[in-house]
Amino acid sequence: MNSNEAAPWMYFLAGALLPTLAWYLKPTVLVVNNNDNNEEDDDENEDDYSDDDPQPTETNTLSATNWTIRHAPYKMVLVVNTELKMGKGKIAAQCGHAAVGCYQRMARQCPIALQAWQQTGCAKIAVQCPTQEELERIRALVRNRGIPYYLVEDAGRTQIAAGSRTVLGVFGPTSVFTGVTDHLKLL
Repeated sequence: MNSNEAAPWMYFLAGALLPTLAWYLKPTVLVVNNNDNNEEDDDENEDDYSDDDPQPTETNTLSATNWTIRHAPYKMVLVVNTELKMGKGKIAAQCGHAAVGCYQRMARQCPIALQAWQQTGCAKIAVQCPTQEELERIRALVRNRGIPYYLVEDAGRTQIAAGSRTVLGVFGPTSVFTGVTDHLKLL
């Protein structure tokens, strides 16, 4: 090999590191709204999550709207309600609904974090939640911490009753999942 030629591993390293460094060093603009009279009624988002939910209070005190590549790695956790005894295909379909819903919510609430998640591998894991009560406890916890989530309620056309809460999709930096879903077994 000629001393003027670069080794193949150098090309790989440059291709892997340069985009991440460029994103990390990219200047960002932070817009802060201190208006306490923000009383817009948003009927377009009919599910049970609102932007007026309390901000994170425990392990992560930074609002999801301010998450950046610096808070990576990110992951999406799909919490499956195994109490419902769904078949494999039903679980896959419900996880798909949760992933898409969570993605759409992230695009609205934390687009910079969504882009960072996409640039760092789009990590997703599915975990087993043994009871409906545990699913509701996790949902309340992520809601209180200001972590973006999406709860799937089944339409009731196939295996389970209408309105059954099947999967909870949760998105955030891996650090926010401590004490939230880290005790659940992988699916």
